[in-house]
Formats: sequence, C-alpha cells, structure tokens
Amino acid sequence: MGGILIDTLDVNINIKKRVILFFVVSIFIFLILFLFYQYSGILQTEELVSTPPVKGLEYVEAIFVNNLLNYLQYLFFPVAPVLIIKDDILLSVPIAQSAINFGVIQTLKNLFPHGFLEIPNILCFQFLSITMFYQLFFKGWKTLVPTFMKLRKVYLASLLVILIAAIVEGVF
Repeated sequence: MGGILIDTLDVNINIKKRVILFFVVSIFIFLILFLFYQYSGILQTEELVSTPPVKGLEYVEAIFVNNLLNYLQYLFFPVAPVLIIKDDILLSVPIAQSAINFGVIQTLKNLFPHGFLEIPNILCFQFLSITMFYQLFFKGWKTLVPTFMKLRKVYLASLLVILIAAIVEGVF
C-alpha cells in the first residue's frame, strides 16, 4: 500500500484522486483509533469528562490561536507523519470519550457545526503537509516552491476555515 500512496502523491496524478485517497486513509485511521478507545476500556474513567466552554470573543480568540498554531505546525512538513499521528490521537481520544460519556448522537450534536469545519480542515492541512513532505524527500527541494504555488489557494482557504470555525464554535 505504501507504493500506492507514494504513487498517488506524484504531481502528475490528478489532485482530486490524491485528496480522496488521503481522506479515505485518514478517516480509516481515525475510525480504528476511535473504535480502539471506545472498546478497549482505556478511557473508562470519570476523570476524563469534558466541560462546556464559556462562549464569547475571548473563546473565539483562544480557539483561533490554538487552531492557527496547529495549522502552522504543518509548515514543518519534514515531521508531517509524526504530526499526523499526534493529531489523529488527539482527535480520536476526546471524541471517543464523549461518545462513552454522552453517547454517539450527543457527541455528533456537540461537534456540529464547528467540528464539521475543523476536522476536514485538519485533514486538509495534513494532506498539504504530507504532499510537501513527499516533494521534499522524493522529488527534491527545488519542487517545493512550485508545489506550494499550485496549492496556495488551498492553504489560504484552509486558513479562512480556521477563522470561520473559531467564530462558529466561540459564538454559537
């Protein structure tokens, strides 16, 4: 499978196919982690209870800064695989814990609408980072600027989604 993933990251292959493959693989990994935490008993503790935040502009700012820092860390694409594993774990643990504490339906309600912006956006900048990682290590550093220029609109759109998600989560 590694060969298939590497081949799909080739610049000559349709970007839609690469994005679809990356999202499918990422969602599969997330679901495996979610199910592991859900049924392993690791999270069966009262200490891991989420509390609802206080809404407002300070919360919007805190969310935006947190998500922006997460976004910016992916500019360090040479360590992209480590960051992706970290993010998948950090996403799956609280979602699994919430599902244990409150049920799947309530967890999905709590994630909506901001989580439906943030989670795909995290997958988006993971994809961007792994694409740049591939370019650096398999195509050479000279391909980085042209690749970045091809993807610059996606980077900017992802940044805009971070702002929108922070506003949605902090206000609604």
